[in-house]
Amino acid sequence: MPKATRTVPPISIRQRTIIAGLVLLLVALPSAGWALSHAFERSVTASFDARLTAWQNVLVAALEVNAMGELEVQDKLGDHRFHEIYSGWYWQISSAEQTLALSRSLWDQRLQPSVDGVVNNLILRPGIGPQQQALRVSERDYLLAQLEQPIHVMVGGPVAEIDREVAAFNQVLWLALAGLAAVLLLFLAVQLRWVLAPLASLSHQLQRLRHGGTCGPSSGAGSASPSSRLDSAALSSELKPLAEALNDVLERDEKLLEHSRAAAANLAHSLKTPLAVMQSQLAELPPQLAAEFTREIHRMDQVVQHHLARAAAVGTHQLAAHANLQAALQPILAAIASMAKQRQRKFSYSQLDQPQLTAIAVRVAAPDLQEIVGNLLENALKYSQQQLSFSATISTTTAATVTGNVKGVADATAAPPTLLLQIDDDGPGMTDEQCQQALARGKRHDMSVQGSGIGLTVAAELAHLYGVEMHLGPSHLGGLQVQLRFNL
Repeated sequence: MPKATRTVPPISIRQRTIIAGLVLLLVALPSAGWALSHAFERSVTASFDARLTAWQNVLVAALEVNAMGELEVQDKLGDHRFHEIYSGWYWQISSAEQTLALSRSLWDQRLQPSVDGVVNNLILRPGIGPQQQALRVSERDYLLAQLEQPIHVMVGGPVAEIDREVAAFNQVLWLALAGLAAVLLLFLAVQLRWVLAPLASLSHQLQRLRHGGTCGPSSGAGSASPSSRLDSAALSSELKPLAEALNDVLERDEKLLEHSRAAAANLAHSLKTPLAVMQSQLAELPPQLAAEFTREIHRMDQVVQHHLARAAAVGTHQLAAHANLQAALQPILAAIASMAKQRQRKFSYSQLDQPQLTAIAVRVAAPDLQEIVGNLLENALKYSQQQLSFSATISTTTAATVTGNVKGVADATAAPPTLLLQIDDDGPGMTDEQCQQALARGKRHDMSVQGSGIGLTVAAELAHLYGVEMHLGPSHLGGLQVQLRFNL
């Protein structure tokens, strides 16, 4: 069997913006930090090299050759670090054969020269001092008039001083960049909220339409009610065409539905008279022929009523429909209770004035909710032998996912709050196949009970239009159980 492919949900605009902003911060800020740190390190190194070169020039200026032809340093460098043993600050003067003079800080060690053989050619390089100290060295060959050979002058300083300055700068730099990142993230959040505000407004309007709220003023005397249109004037220029297109779709949909209802009504009026004439002529026909005509006329009437009911169901559905559970169903329950008492049936039902039920509003128009529950209760009353029941409960933890209209497949998963309406009777019940036929075509299971046989079909049509899950199965009373699950 081919493996089922898992659909990856699309990334939202908010997620795209956040990801782009984070990528920018994670790439731009570290890159900028590295560039600034590197530039500062180069600047500190250049400044350090300039200090070494200055010490070198001072040292050369203090050189003299005595009467014996020996090199002397007349004015020692005044920095005490050149006198502290292994301090990291060193100077050394040498010739090709020997070391001529050196700082006290070198003690018994020597610096390794790097000579390119070119007089007055300044060399700035890293080096190694006593005790494996990392140094920065400035060296140059000088040719003095009193000497036959050039001398090599070296001045070195510890790289640790450069590292300390760079480390201190980096600490301040990364703290500043962290603060900048926090400010940019805050700015990104504010900008994201501001940029997505028009979309949030559109989403809010759609939600209000879905729950029966009002979005904006109606466009005129002949327009739909305010709750059935989006207020495009309150949206940005980029979203106005979308809102206007949605309004056009809603208006066209309403006109098409109204046209369908009118056509269905005209069809009913057109067929009622011929059927009535045919019914009146049955008495003049032979009994066998009259019975056959009666069955066919009854079938024609059922087909007409079925399609009229479907047209009525489609025509009543609205995007912004909603109904209060207690206000819509309390009269229906009272009427069924009265009818059950007349037929000597026991009718037990949940009182809808309970605190958890009084404020419940479902996303179904009140007339359609009454049509759904009323048809199902009437069917239960027709087929019941002694008793029927109605219950209303709210589920806030888990819910069973129902596959299909007849047979449910339970999948206990976390779900939003739902309202469960359940109707039971002790009638003959229905098999799965009979339930499928009844829901699909409006066929009645028991032809001995009077009625058009389309009540269950109308209820199923309306439930499907409003996204209400409808489940048929065996009842604990012995008959049929109908469950309606509404998302709250």
